[in-house]
Amino acid sequence: MDNEKKIKDILINAYNKSIEEIKKDEGKSFLTNNLSENQKEWLLEITSKSESFKAIITVLITSLVKKIENPQQDVRKHRSQFQGGYSGRTLDTKFITPFFKQYFNKFAMKESGWLTRSLEQPYPFNLDFPGRIKDPKVKDSFLKILHDIEVNKANPESYLIAFFIMLNLKIISHQQLFSKNINKIDNEKNLTINFVIESLKQHFFSEYKSLGASKLPVIALYSVYEILIKDIARYRGKKLLPLKSHIASDIKAKEIGDIEIVDETTGAIFEGIEVKHEKSIDFLMLHDVYEKIKGISSIKRYYILTTAEPNIKKEEKNKILKRITEIKEEHGCEIIVNDLIKSIKYYLRLLEKPEQFLNYYYKNLQKEFLNSAEIKEEHVIKWQEIIKEIKGQS
Repeated sequence: MDNEKKIKDILINAYNKSIEEIKKDEGKSFLTNNLSENQKEWLLEITSKSESFKAIITVLITSLVKKIENPQQDVRKHRSQFQGGYSGRTLDTKFITPFFKQYFNKFAMKESGWLTRSLEQPYPFNLDFPGRIKDPKVKDSFLKILHDIEVNKANPESYLIAFFIMLNLKIISHQQLFSKNINKIDNEKNLTINFVIESLKQHFFSEYKSLGASKLPVIALYSVYEILIKDIARYRGKKLLPLKSHIASDIKAKEIGDIEIVDETTGAIFEGIEVKHEKSIDFLMLHDVYEKIKGISSIKRYYILTTAEPNIKKEEKNKILKRITEIKEEHGCEIIVNDLIKSIKYYLRLLEKPEQFLNYYYKNLQKEFLNSAEIKEEHVIKWQEIIKEIKGQS
């Protein structure tokens, strides 16, 4: 068996075994019979924070797969430059991350776990590894698992199957979060635009323990555009591109904004929108936008919208407005800076029924939660609470 096929078989066999064990008894007997209490606790610690530590998951899975593929390899030596080491990043890029994008997309890295600064350190993953992993418990669990398979000769295959069981159970729990019959809003008699706006503000500005709230205004605006693009003459023959990550570098990802509208026939960019959350628009933001669009002659309008008050930094307002006029003359693109909440409120006035927007928003919130790591469970639960309030008020 060639090496490439062997690695792919290790991954798919462990995945299939995890599904089999979940169907049997939610994986309980496998976890009890194959892992000690300490081993389960280490895996649970990492899995419980999987959305925030995708790189740790990727590197750990890479290490387990390598250990199964070559039991003689000390997988703590994750660089080929180390004496007796191997290239963990190469294995990850070629096999692990592509596998995760297919089976565990929510927890998948864009390229490799080794691109994360805290893990790319030129030191083996020993217990004294100096990388600054921000959660000490996650770091401790990660290093102890690798120590366990190398020093205590723990079974890497049991770890891999157990890890897949836990990740699959987490995905199932995420899907069940949307199974409650509270998501759809139909013909709510007393639902006003002002009430919808206040509900959105409550969702955007609530205090959350985890990151990701900056994506909420993007999803809201995107949901409005999904409806408007079908009915507004300006967008005839145009297409709204799917939402992309709000945390990736636009330049690196070759994107010009959080929301993009293109010509349906040619694919040329027609309009772009950059969304900022609780950050006033400054001259540097405007400069960065122009750097992204200056070589694109097809773009006719670009919005920079923010939830912050004031929406433009007071001391830079005149400078920004002057530069916007210059860009219009130089390039032809009209750049509009505005308040995001007020913009959504204006757009909602164009809709026949406000509940139409709420259903699109919930649909997109669900999609982003299930397929990306930015939207977290607490963001979904908060919106479900708000929906209950909306139904109670209507």
